[in-house]
Amino acid sequence: MKIKYKPTSAEVRKNRKEEYLSQYPIEIQLEALTEAAMGRPEKLDELVKGLSDIRESLPFSEEATE
Repeated sequence: MKIKYKPTSAEVRKNRKEEYLSQYPIEIQLEALTEAAMGRPEKLDELVKGLSDIRESLPFSEEATE
């Protein structure tokens, strides 16, 4: 018998949040948003790409999204 672990939606959200804050602390996020508001979007673009990468690396299981 094989057992396959599928994290719940809550577990995925928790893991994503931990990873977001680990790689992009609040100070870094605020800096990116502030600079984007001042017309310098480079850091925000990098932040958005990083957050996307984290979402891709920690996907919801098919059953958990229902």
